[in-house]
Amino acid sequence: MVMSLRKKGQISIEIMYSVGVLLLIFIMLSSVTFTKKLDVERTRETVLKKNDCVMISNALQRVATLGEGYESWFKSYYELNVLKSGLIIVGDTGDGGPTEIEIICSFNGVLNQASYSLSGGEFIISNDGGVLSIIEI
Repeated sequence: MVMSLRKKGQISIEIMYSVGVLLLIFIMLSSVTFTKKLDVERTRETVLKKNDCVMISNALQRVATLGEGYESWFKSYYELNVLKSGLIIVGDTGDGGPTEIEIICSFNGVLNQASYSLSGGEFIISNDGGVLSIIEI
């Protein structure tokens, strides 16, 4: 009878050890999966910002090319700066701190201000005598 109790105790320890090893493997795989998911989300956000930057650049270029009196509408979800030098800077101020520059693209045209700081929303670009204006709707 003493012999059978020892075998049951030995089996219980082996099962607990096996469950512990499986749990450790599960935790490690979960950590790797979570890290990869964060990388994919960061890449997705960067692609969306690049898409916004190119869309705004194309809208500015189109209004500048088509001439006086032409207008175009665009919508952005990100903070962006349109500079007179022809650069569009898309950044992120998620934590309320300083803007982190993430995407830069360019356009050809003349702005009526040195720069426009836009914080997301709907805007109209208009061409008045070859000078581009960006107005928030």
